[in-house]
Amino acid sequence: MANFTEELIVKYLNDDFSKEEELLLLEWLKESEENKIVFLTFKKIYNLRKIKDYSEPDHLENALYKFNERTEFVLKNQRRDFIIRYSKYAAIFILLITIPFVFWLANKESPIELTTVKVGMSDPIKTITLPDGTKVWINNGSTFSYPVAFSRNERKVIIDGEAYFDVKTDSLHPFLVDAGAIRVRVYGTSFNVKTNIPNKTIETTLVKGRVSVQNNQGEDLARLVPGEIARYENKTKEIKVSQVNTELLTSWHNGLVIFNKAMLSEITKKIEEVYNVKIIINSKNQINNKFNFVFRRTESFDMVMEMLKFVAPIQYKKYNDQVYINLK
Repeated sequence: MANFTEELIVKYLNDDFSKEEELLLLEWLKESEENKIVFLTFKKIYNLRKIKDYSEPDHLENALYKFNERTEFVLKNQRRDFIIRYSKYAAIFILLITIPFVFWLANKESPIELTTVKVGMSDPIKTITLPDGTKVWINNGSTFSYPVAFSRNERKVIIDGEAYFDVKTDSLHPFLVDAGAIRVRVYGTSFNVKTNIPNKTIETTLVKGRVSVQNNQGEDLARLVPGEIARYENKTKEIKVSQVNTELLTSWHNGLVIFNKAMLSEITKKIEEVYNVKIIINSKNQINNKFNFVFRRTESFDMVMEMLKFVAPIQYKKYNDQVYINLK
C-alpha cells in the first residue's frame, strides 16, 4: 500500500491522475493526521524542486532552516520505516538547492575595483599598460578608468576625453570602450577615441584592425576599416563615417602636434593648451590664410614660436604667462 500511495501522491502533484485516484487519495488523507503530514512533506519537496536558482546565499540558509524544522517534526512523529522511505527525497531536495548555489558561487563576479587616471590640460601625455597587455595613451584634459583585473567575459574601460589604444588581441574576451553615449567594441587593433569635443561629437578613428561603434544596448551603429573615422552626434543620435588622414588625428600620442591647412587661431589655441599660456592676437584684420605646421610637445615654447614665425607672418612678445602676437 505504501508504494501505491506514493504513486498516487506523485500523480496528484504532477496533475496526472484520474477521478478514481483522486478519491482514493482523499480517503487515505482522512484516515489519519500522519497521512496528512506525509502528503504535506511530499508537496513541500515537490514545490522546492521547481526552484531553478538561488541568487543570494541567505535564500539557501532560509530554505535549509525551514526544511530542517519540518524534518525534525517528522522524525518525532513518524515510524522508522517512514524515515527510511522518505530520506531519499530529502537527499534529492538537498541536491536541488545545493547545486544551483554552488553554480552561483562559481560564476559570481567579485565587485570590480577601478583605477582612474586623470591628465590635466598642461600635464604630459600619460601612457599606461592594462592588465591584459593593452597600451593606452591618455591625452591632456582626459580621465580614463579601468579595472585592476578584467572580468571573465570582457575587457571594459571608460574614457572621458581622448585616448589612443593599442589593444592586445584576445578573441575570447572582447575589448569595450565606454565613451558615454556610445561604446566601441574592439577586436585587437589600434584606434583613437575622443569625447571632449565642444559640439558634443564623439569621434572614433581607426588606424589598423577593426572596430564597431555601438549604442549602449550593444547594437552596431557602424563598422570601421582602417583610415576611417566615425563621428557620433549626441544631439541627433546620428553617426557619419568618412575617410581621414589618421596620422593627423592620432599623432598626438607620439608627442607630435600636426596641423594641415589650419587657421592661425587654431594653431595658437593648441599652443595655449600645451604650454599653459594665454595668446592674444593683436590685429584689426583677421588672417584668413591657412597654414601647415608641426611641432613636438617636448620642444620649448620659444622654439615652437620661432618655428611658427617661419610659416606665418607674425611677431610675438611674451610677458609672464601672456603672449602677444602682432601681424606683419
